[in-house]
Amino acid sequence: MRTTLCFTATLLFSGISLQAVQAATVITEQNITRYEAALPELAKIEQDNPAGLKSLRLAPHCDWPRHATELRAKEQGKDYLAQVDKVLAKHQLTAALFVELTAKGAWPVLQSMQPVFNVTRQSLPFLPEAQRKQAERTLAQSSHMTTVIEPCLTAADKAALQQYQQRFINLAGRLPGLAL
Repeated sequence: MRTTLCFTATLLFSGISLQAVQAATVITEQNITRYEAALPELAKIEQDNPAGLKSLRLAPHCDWPRHATELRAKEQGKDYLAQVDKVLAKHQLTAALFVELTAKGAWPVLQSMQPVFNVTRQSLPFLPEAQRKQAERTLAQSSHMTTVIEPCLTAADKAALQQYQQRFINLAGRLPGLAL
């Protein structure tokens, strides 16, 4: 009886701590599902320069509402911002939550690409100038993303990213800003 009681108490406390971990991150099943549902609709919105997302540079801070405000400021006065807001609201996402999920969701992709980046760094001296410059830009962008995102990842984020790693890697192909 005593062993069963201890086992039950352990399960109860582990369940409580698991819920606390899940609550400490925005990377939840529900948020990812909303995010996935919004992406195709957001991709249909015509923007002035969608290729510019590939050179997007977030500032090195973990204030996601501030990131969203800074990104919106760069697009100030654009007609499509209202469309973006409408899609996000439809899927119960805020701009800050969308930016945070996008940035943190890039982490598994960045980690999976590290071996490729290492080989690319080693091959830089042997590449023709045009390819070398493109490779250097890609390496700089991935390095910047790593520098910005890594300090923002909590233990709960890392656990959730590990759980949903393949899902985020699959999403990466649908995000123009992650197309390395």
